[in-house]
Amino acid sequence: MLIAINEDETLPNLKRSSFRKILKDLHFVYAKKSRNSALIEREDIIIWRGKYLDQIRKYRSQNRPIYYLDETWVNAGETHSKAWHDSTVNSPREAFLTGLTMGQKEPSGKGKSLIVLHIGSTDGFVPGGLLCFESKTNSSEYHDEMNGSTFFEWFAKMLPLLKENAVIVMDNSAYHSVTKDRIPVMSWKKQEIINWLESKG
Repeated sequence: MLIAINEDETLPNLKRSSFRKILKDLHFVYAKKSRNSALIEREDIIIWRGKYLDQIRKYRSQNRPIYYLDETWVNAGETHSKAWHDSTVNSPREAFLTGLTMGQKEPSGKGKSLIVLHIGSTDGFVPGGLLCFESKTNSSEYHDEMNGSTFFEWFAKMLPLLKENAVIVMDNSAYHSVTKDRIPVMSWKKQEIINWLESKG
């Protein structure tokens, strides 16, 4: 593996000791092999990863700006489980008398869920590229509420904010690749197919 890394011009040359340290930092251990020690990965994912890495290397060699976008959700009432506190203050009364408080109160619930979508590059997040809205379901399954039309509208507004000749990297969420004109599928009713055909002339 070390030979392959050192032959790759896009990667730094490593000594055996440095490579061993990196593997240890990644929690790999050098141990006796067992019959089920190999990680099995789908072949199509391996191929896609290879294609992605080839493309990214090509775009980097062309000095094209590369942007990455993704979405997630966050609870508005999220707080840290630990905080600094004065260990000499033992009661609310003592805190009151010394002009202090007993610290921030934990919220009773986690509060509203927010869906967050942003885009950034090595220069940082794109100013004006943030989309943040309140979830109606307060569920971690934000994919239920993020849809093709919301994403498309955001994407269209965000494109002029990017540098010219930009590359945009995103995952394959369904709403990232909504078809403009759906074609009939087996689940369509006869009348739906007739209507679709008539709309095509």
